[in-house]
Amino acid sequence: MYEFYHYLPVDDSIMKFGLYLTGVGRGVIPSMDNYPPVGHPNMYAFDYHRGRILPEFQMILITDGQGIFESKKTGQVSIEPSTLIILFPDIWHRYKPDEQTGWKERWFSINGVIIHQLMELGLIHPSHAVQQLSEPEHLISIFDHFLDRIHRNPAENSVTTSLSTMAVLSEISELIGPYEHSMAEAKKQHNNNKVKYSKDDLVNSVLKIIWTQSHRQFSVDSILTQLPVSRRTLERRFQKFHGHSIYEEIIQCRLSRAKRLLKETHLPVKTVAYLSGFKCAELMRRSFERVLSQPPSEFRQQNSVINISDE
Repeated sequence: MYEFYHYLPVDDSIMKFGLYLTGVGRGVIPSMDNYPPVGHPNMYAFDYHRGRILPEFQMILITDGQGIFESKKTGQVSIEPSTLIILFPDIWHRYKPDEQTGWKERWFSINGVIIHQLMELGLIHPSHAVQQLSEPEHLISIFDHFLDRIHRNPAENSVTTSLSTMAVLSEISELIGPYEHSMAEAKKQHNNNKVKYSKDDLVNSVLKIIWTQSHRQFSVDSILTQLPVSRRTLERRFQKFHGHSIYEEIIQCRLSRAKRLLKETHLPVKTVAYLSGFKCAELMRRSFERVLSQPPSEFRQQNSVINISDE
């Protein structure tokens, strides 16, 4: 399958690694087609006229077409074939293909302390978000191999996945500059703490639903509609392996996403709550105080990795 997109589960063990993947995609936008395609989570979907602000970094490789890109830092820039666009967190931007040509796009979203440190060191900067590539063929092959690997198992997001992501970033650095070589030397010795899967396929199905749909508001009942089993059986088998309920796993997932957004973005607490799957900021606050013994605002103050002004 050539065209696809996936938003990956991100838990605490992956965040601790220092660089992690949050999403991947590949698509063909025909001429005269609407852009962007529908179906993406609210955090990633955008209207061109309003633009968008992301909570993470994104690498977009554009081929076989042209268009325009605009951000607060670059102004409007023409996009030609073989262009790499780097999106930065907390920076307003928008982009679209030319209606007459369309384009092909390959992309992946990343975050973590390592890439934020590169920003702090001035090695990457939003004012250089658009990079024209003179010899893109090798990078296209690298992108496709990497994206196809993720597409085969989108529910797995391990340290191995992060290492593969670092390898792709290293290839990118060969084409656009030397600044990311230091990243290839960083954070190589960590435990491979994968998401806790069991030998029970039913339990694993629940985990995959929870951790790959964390951008949506869902309940135990909505999970049951996707599985041919009674709630009593499902809860019993899940409790046997994990030692807690399915609802508690949902809360852990939402808290994991909320902690990541609080640490790595300037998004308002209400927005973080919505993007993390909580119905409101008050419910998120209660969960934080119950599990972490502190409100979201205090957690952000103590753990934020953002230290860059928009100026």
